[in-house]
Amino acid sequence: MREIESFDAIILGAGLSGLSVADSLMELGYQCAIVDAGFPGSGASGAPMMLANPATGRRARRMWRAEDCFDSLLKYLNKIDRITGRRCYSMNGVIRPALTAEIADDFNRSPDKYEWLPGWIEWIDSEKFSEQFPYFNTNFGGLYIPKGITLKGADYCESLVQYLESQNCYTLFGSKPEILKNGNQWIIQIEGDIQLITPIVIDATGYQQAMNENWSFIPLHPIKGQTATLHFDENIPLKHSVSSLGYIAVMPENPYQITVGSTYEHHFRDLKPDQKGLSYLQGKLEKTLPGFWEKSKSVKQWASVRVSVQDKMPVIGEHPELKGLFFIGAMGSKGLMMSRYVADILAQKICNRIPLEPSLSLERFI
Repeated sequence: MREIESFDAIILGAGLSGLSVADSLMELGYQCAIVDAGFPGSGASGAPMMLANPATGRRARRMWRAEDCFDSLLKYLNKIDRITGRRCYSMNGVIRPALTAEIADDFNRSPDKYEWLPGWIEWIDSEKFSEQFPYFNTNFGGLYIPKGITLKGADYCESLVQYLESQNCYTLFGSKPEILKNGNQWIIQIEGDIQLITPIVIDATGYQQAMNENWSFIPLHPIKGQTATLHFDENIPLKHSVSSLGYIAVMPENPYQITVGSTYEHHFRDLKPDQKGLSYLQGKLEKTLPGFWEKSKSVKQWASVRVSVQDKMPVIGEHPELKGLFFIGAMGSKGLMMSRYVADILAQKICNRIPLEPSLSLERFI
């Protein structure tokens, strides 16, 4: 017997963007469903550990709307903790060591140059930095970003799903949907005679968007990334996560492991972790924290693909020809930091017809 359900909006993809926009819409009174051919966080959102770091790029530039993005994320995390009782993150800050004199000069000027608010970023001179963090391979000082958050990606996505389901969000995972247009309605056909009907479909499928002809006008660029989680027999000295030649994520409640991550391959053949990526991460870690790799007792690899565009800004909006089909994605390495705030902007566009600013709208590519 065919199961037919109707919703105000259906979100395709259970990663950071999809789960965030579902909650944003539900807060505005929409009844939502989330459909994913895989499982929650099965793409780049499921990284073993990831950082929300507002100081981006080589010069520690202040991220687009850093304060708004951070506040939205933290509010979201606190809400999920309160409902689910599962804490999957740590506000342990981020260290950015200056590995050269040139980078040190950039970092030293960053707090004033990029108009950081007080308490968001701190320059530490070489002498003080060496005293506080003697394990880094630098004599040039560095930055401390207190607002940095370290988070377990897969656990976060699972907690989001648990929270959304508690708010009566319909979820369906593990079956590839067929998407059909019927007048003003979209039909999502699922194996097993499940049919979901809605006027609004939001594509939040990440890497799959780059292979979807509907979005061929958006210059999406997929990049493979890989992580290596290192386990140790003894406590490691790191208390803060690190942004240096990629990232080194650590959570104080688990002082026996670190996760080293980086995007490293623009032209890849498969999505599996490989020796090339592992060697790449080992070299990155050795330049920042010499000797750590050799002290580890085991290494677990993970790989995925994330998508960005040339201007490094998120992309949201409605398809120019297919009414009711929306896009959210292309957040690159800033997905954790940006996803909840950007989801709110898209939800306001859908529910209240508030225009999108040009820097975010997919119309900038038309």
